[in-house]
Amino acid sequence: MTHIRSFPSPQRQHGAARSLLLVGIAVLVALLAAGGGAAFYFMHGHAGSAEAAEPAPPPKPTFVKVDPMTVNLAGDSRVLYIGLSLNVASQDTADTLTAHMPEVRNRMLITLSDQSADKLTTAEGKRAIAKTLRDTLRKPYTKGGKPVAINDVLFTDFIVQ
Repeated sequence: MTHIRSFPSPQRQHGAARSLLLVGIAVLVALLAAGGGAAFYFMHGHAGSAEAAEPAPPPKPTFVKVDPMTVNLAGDSRVLYIGLSLNVASQDTADTLTAHMPEVRNRMLITLSDQSADKLTTAEGKRAIAKTLRDTLRKPYTKGGKPVAINDVLFTDFIVQ
């Protein structure tokens, strides 16, 4: 039995070399594309993420001024002179309160006239009446309406005589 070993022809050798060259070019192109993508990510990706990481500035507060009023207090002949500003959630809330300002003042007058002078002259009493006023003024101003978003009641004038 004879074993004949055949050597590749020059045409087959040339075809194999050509295939190897094409694979090499494809790998080189893939590496260049990956390198370009990585460079783009590190040059632009980090700058974009730094901007996204910065917190948005807080919204500007919206206040509704309630003109000062004088209220007779319960239990004695003392009076309260009070003025305040309401910190509200939005301009829409401010517009609602401004449109209903007579009712706002009426609710304040009724709520404050139940208070005693001794209670209102303490810091704790002022904090308590601020919370009570906030809860009272948050109630809807129209039948079936939504509660009004009042964040805080801030006293601008407060004198008990």
